[in-house]
Amino acid sequence: RANVYPTREYLARGRKDGRITSCRHCKAENESCAHIIGQCPARIKRHNYICEMLSVEAKKKDWVIYQEPNIRDPKGELFKPDLVFVKETQALVVDVTVRFEGEANTLEKAAKEKVKKYQHLEKEIRELTNTNKVTFVGFPLGARGKWYNKNFDLLQTLGLSTSRRERVARAMASRALFTSVDIIHIFVSKTR
Repeated sequence: RANVYPTREYLARGRKDGRITSCRHCKAENESCAHIIGQCPARIKRHNYICEMLSVEAKKKDWVIYQEPNIRDPKGELFKPDLVFVKETQALVVDVTVRFEGEANTLEKAAKEKVKKYQHLEKEIRELTNTNKVTFVGFPLGARGKWYNKNFDLLQTLGLSTSRRERVARAMASRALFTSVDIIHIFVSKTR
């Protein structure tokens, strides 16, 4: 949480001896905690845990779930939103992201970015789901355990009670934090 794990970037701070700061796994320019738990390919398992947790909650409330459907826009470009929840005439297009909380508004920006990424697919989502109301939702979590309060809106729309929303929020935030720590440990153990 304190961003002081001994990554190459951290160990090179303030030094003038030309230490290597590139990532040991993917050769990105800067091996930092933010890179390892947010951009390095080692992070996908954490993302999938969060998607699965959301899917389990939606199934309990009788939503039909499409996982990573392949959707082509009018230009033929392929998009794969993480989850599409469908119930009656409503579809919720949900894209999960776990971001390193570098700024106070990191999660808010991530949520908006995810909505913008898929909004142009409304017609295609309606055709796929046979619904007339489509809502796009960015569902960001902090890699260091921060919860984005607007995520409660999705949980409420899915039909979770207030107490269940609180429990799910704590579980997801904890999962994001602990799997981020796991990613760092796995990353370092593979490079020894």
